[in-house]
Amino acid sequence: MKKIIVLIGLSFTLAACATPVTSTSSNSNDLIATAGSLTCKANELCPSVVVEWDKQNKQQLKLDVALTSSYDYYDIGNIIFTIDGKTFSYAPIGPTQQKYINRLIPKRSSNTFVIPSSFLYELRNAKNVDLAIDTNKGVIKRSVYTPTQQSMLYHNFAQLITELTR
Repeated sequence: MKKIIVLIGLSFTLAACATPVTSTSSNSNDLIATAGSLTCKANELCPSVVVEWDKQNKQQLKLDVALTSSYDYYDIGNIIFTIDGKTFSYAPIGPTQQKYINRLIPKRSSNTFVIPSSFLYELRNAKNVDLAIDTNKGVIKRSVYTPTQQSMLYHNFAQLITELTR
């Protein structure tokens, strides 16, 4: 009897695994959401940035900037990209969200920014790109791209640039 119950359970499990996943998305841009970290040293707070197309307006990108810390919550203000000496400043669309995650990374602060998709054209031939995040505890400045070091965030922007030119 136990064998029969196990076989029936196994059959249901296999049937569930074999069910195909379908997507109803009509635009490949709907599926793009990339996260990347900046170039950081071992002892530095390293921001994480999620980049995706804005679902309401495809001419814009939505950036979610997150700071995870064992010690502090941060109030995230403006972000400033510096591309070959030229600055691009963006204000958040709302207040900073602060959330307790777990004992290992207890404090997460995040905020959302909307930037025009034309920003990607500025990145296309850049030689040096930095991101500065203005917080209540000071400015956190990290490298996005140099000719010798490319962050994951830069690779994610490059993927979006490829999608933009299609």
